[in-house]
Amino acid sequence: MQWGQIKTLLIISFLVLDIYLFIQFLEKKEESDIGILEHQTSTIEEQLADDNITYEQLPEEEHEETFISVKQKQFSEEELIGQNKQIEQDTTIIQKNFIVSKLDEPIPVSATISVEQLTNLFNNLVYFSEEYTFWNWNKEENIIVFFQNKLDRPVYYNQKGLVLLFLNEENEIVFYTQTMLGDTESLAEKRKLMRPMEAIETLYIANELPQDSHIDNVNIGFYTRVPFETEVQVFAPIWRINVNGERDYFVNAIEGFIFSTDEEEFLEQAIIDAHEKVRMQHSNNDVLEDVYLELEKRVEDIGPIED
Repeated sequence: MQWGQIKTLLIISFLVLDIYLFIQFLEKKEESDIGILEHQTSTIEEQLADDNITYEQLPEEEHEETFISVKQKQFSEEELIGQNKQIEQDTTIIQKNFIVSKLDEPIPVSATISVEQLTNLFNNLVYFSEEYTFWNWNKEENIIVFFQNKLDRPVYYNQKGLVLLFLNEENEIVFYTQTMLGDTESLAEKRKLMRPMEAIETLYIANELPQDSHIDNVNIGFYTRVPFETEVQVFAPIWRINVNGERDYFVNAIEGFIFSTDEEEFLEQAIIDAHEKVRMQHSNNDVLEDVYLELEKRVEDIGPIED
């Protein structure tokens, strides 16, 4: 065979190989593109199912809301007297916006108490009790937590709208602290909020929902948009999403931001703040002295706070 023929055959062979490889590349690319397209067009429900992420029935009602601003309420002796609570207690108002109330007799709380029973007790004990809703009994700190409601929705983890029932080692309520938010003002026109499934999708995209997770609760509420030390607070409407009965996520229902609060840190800060307020007032007040000593022990247990 002539060299020219051999060279031509080699060129043709390499050309066929190049064409074959190019066709293989196109087929692979097409398969890849189809896979991406299928992933993009699959619904969030299908993606959750693929990862075995389950959830309870979600709220179906559409909500409209906007950011709200709220000033902290100032208490007066007269309005507290008008509340006429059934459980005897000795109440002190500190700096006009912070209540410390010591019970005349400690009230035992059963470990199996229902939310309804606890709420009834709360209503007979705490001023403006209808403004608050039960959150949980934090066993680590042995504090029962109630959050304030605004526009019939809970305001989550805000130090200025909070009731803490402090229990002793025998699980008896011995005193409580209380702050309260006042009048509400809308900061813009109401708009439609993202749906619960969109909030779940926000967590999913952010890789906050591991495989085999279960979403127990999805509820609407408010959360501090930007924390301020001033009396005026700004809140955003949020979806609170509880995952595996352990961790709560808060998704801004307008902007899609994700918040998460460490409850232990929140309560420790509340204890430290209460201790500081009572410290400035407890001299020559036997009731506050007892509260101060109890808070002092709790602050010592907390230890130094890391910045």
